[in-house]
Amino acid sequence: MKTGFLVLIAACLLTACGSSDNSSTTQSTTDSSTTAVPKPRNCKTILEADKLGKTNDYQESAKAINVAITLEQDSSATETANGCYFNNTVTILATKKSGSRVFKRTLLKDDLLYFTKSDELIEQSLLKNTTYKPTFNGQKYITITMQLIDPVSQKTADYLVYMNYFGEIVKVR
Repeated sequence: MKTGFLVLIAACLLTACGSSDNSSTTQSTTDSSTTAVPKPRNCKTILEADKLGKTNDYQESAKAINVAITLEQDSSATETANGCYFNNTVTILATKKSGSRVFKRTLLKDDLLYFTKSDELIEQSLLKNTTYKPTFNGQKYITITMQLIDPVSQKTADYLVYMNYFGEIVKVR
């Protein structure tokens, strides 16, 4: 009686495990077919090649933190009347003076949309430059100036971004 029961349980387990393997392989094939590699576009960039990928290091004497800011070219693009332009991203790496990481955050121009009232200027613009602005106080915030430029009219807009030590945007002016 016990051996018959064990054989029945083993058969049920084998059929259950065999059917789940088939469904998981079916799902993986559909996932791989839906993710297609986008074709590269013939878009322009507003930054010189020597500025892309270059890390700017900032250290403030009042705070025990170092900030490294790197501008990179994004794979997305913004369509304008003059053609398309590649968007840019900025990676902010904050480390303690001892070398341990405080946070690492990649910012897009779209991150500013949550904190501003006018979306049109940000959607039409491209990220041109990002710099660290010293605060000269003991607050636990990092202030970064993000400069956006409209590629058609060449108008610039500066946004002051306040970030806490967790990499979260607290306020934008």
